Amino acid sequence: MNDALRRLRRRQSAIGSVTTVLTILILVVEIEAKDIVIRNKDFPQFKEKPEWLRVCRRENPNEDNCFKKMFEGTFPYIAKGIPEIGVQSFDPLRIESVQVSRGSGALTLSGGFKKLNIKGPSNTTVKRAHLDFKTNALSFDLEIPKLKIDAAYNLKGNVLLLPLVGDGDVTMVLKDVKTTVTTKIGVRPLPEDAIFIEEMKVTFLVGGMRIHLDNLFQGNQVLGASLNLFLNQNANEVISELRTDLEHGLADIFIGLWNELFNKLPLKLWIK
Repeated sequence: MNDALRRLRRRQSAIGSVTTVLTILILVVEIEAKDIVIRNKDFPQFKEKPEWLRVCRRENPNEDNCFKKMFEGTFPYIAKGIPEIGVQSFDPLRIESVQVSRGSGALTLSGGFKKLNIKGPSNTTVKRAHLDFKTNALSFDLEIPKLKIDAAYNLKGNVLLLPLVGDGDVTMVLKDVKTTVTTKIGVRPLPEDAIFIEEMKVTFLVGGMRIHLDNLFQGNQVLGASLNLFLNQNANEVISELRTDLEHGLADIFIGLWNELFNKLPLKLWIK
């Protein structure tokens, strides 16, 4: 046990041994995001304009911040879900399970995550939103004060020379998340003409992060505590190392969520 602890401490200067653990968490997001596009495709579009849907001018939908107001006005409704068009509540966002398999290099892991629960998206503030039919572009800036992710995990494998065995709970908290989203859109008959987001790019900044993995290293509290402590002491470096993976994962999630909404809003109901 003491030898293993010394090996762990010697590697605390190397970010790779930590980021591989967090990379698995990011893979969970990416895999499931691809599965949810588009969950409500068999539901009908709105036939009539709901009272909360703001109408904007086609020639300039951004006049007087019209599109921004329309966009942010949808959040209270998609947060709790819109059952008539099949839009599910996204706060909390629930993911049932994802399997993980990595069998080469410095990281070898097998197992999975279950019952992921993500709280906080409904507290999003829309700082900017812009829609342009001439250039087929839609973009927006969002700020989320806090995201909390809870899940159960079961993993077995190795990180560098250290065994990693865990069967318990994982909690991650992201604070002061600032996100910029740019997209390429098209107009498709679904069956009425509606916006369809074809491509998406996400960039983000995170003000802070905390993570805790229970029952690591077969319940060895010394090794588990050391790894969790290092993760939290080096949160900024970890986030920087994983930024590209996170941005791809967020793009996969957002493109599904926003298509689920915009596909069901015929343009004739809110663009004049």
